[in-house]
Amino acid sequence: MKIIVTAGGQGTKMWPYSRQDKPKQFQPIIGNKSTYQQTIETLLKAYNPDDIYVSTKHKFIRFVAEQSPQIHLRNYVVEPDIALDRGPAEGIAIARLAQEHPDEPFIIVQADCVRDPEDKFLDMLANAERHVTKTKKMLTGGVKAVEPNMGVDYLLVGDVVDESTETYRIDEFIFRKETLKETRALIENFHVVTHSNHMCWYPELMLDAYKKYRPDWYKALKQIQKAFGSPSEYELINAIYGTMEKGPTESVTTHVMNSGEALISILPYKWTDIGTWGAIYDYYSQGGETVRDGNIIAVDTEGSLIKVSNPDKLVAVIGLDNCVVVDTPDALLIVPKDQIDKLKDVQTSLSNGKNVKYL
Repeated sequence: MKIIVTAGGQGTKMWPYSRQDKPKQFQPIIGNKSTYQQTIETLLKAYNPDDIYVSTKHKFIRFVAEQSPQIHLRNYVVEPDIALDRGPAEGIAIARLAQEHPDEPFIIVQADCVRDPEDKFLDMLANAERHVTKTKKMLTGGVKAVEPNMGVDYLLVGDVVDESTETYRIDEFIFRKETLKETRALIENFHVVTHSNHMCWYPELMLDAYKKYRPDWYKALKQIQKAFGSPSEYELINAIYGTMEKGPTESVTTHVMNSGEALISILPYKWTDIGTWGAIYDYYSQGGETVRDGNIIAVDTEGSLIKVSNPDKLVAVIGLDNCVVVDTPDALLIVPKDQIDKLKDVQTSLSNGKNVKYL
């Protein structure tokens, strides 16, 4: 099986750590290593470097080279520096594997996630390969829905396929609900899991799905395939990619999941999508305490996340409950946890003014 590590996202919800020129997957947000480094190091414990492909933007190649020197340059799948979402970006990597390894399954592993313990993650990869090789059906990952989460999509679980690996048939893909009440009713009354990606399939079958459900993307990807290995590969791919419409991979995969011909495996490990500062707090918190990362004094402060990038800088907070404080060399964020979504307003302001350099 081939691994596609996707590391081309911008991570805008993790500002001010995540920036346009160095996004969250390459930053040491949890621990002393980036989630990209952690992901590659875990994969190398079970897979040959030649079996690991890294999908990233052209402007992030230097971080990939610095943080994963074990992965050869020939295994980089370079997408243009154009924000078109995961559908076109993952499509390039899938098209590459369909050309080079059409008879081997692949799995997409996102670089901006933490998986613990890592041995259970590697077990899941092996089981995914086994199920896909046996059934030729697309398989994805999920987490049991315990509390309503309005930031994720859900999957309605059907018949058991393999009880030992908690693998089921997918009955329906359910897009995230508009309200907390609707989300709570969904997880209380239906056998649903939160969708956590980890898509595994054969590249040719995935391209067939692109052809059926997004023929415009498919046409462009077939043109991109012809450009692979040519002297003008980068220029040709840039030109073709620029004609593609923006959109998520779900533009294709939701149709496959709703066909009754796809599988879901419950992840046998703690999976944390490093998507917001709230997720970081939840990762560390044991029950409402303040989470400190750095040289910090917190007095009469509860339920907050305080993170300081400079180990020689002291930060003191008093009476600051349920907030996020993130200090970097050139920017400081202070926001109530329940208003983290307003980061987009800060970034809009930065992009429209003289402070664009802070994006």
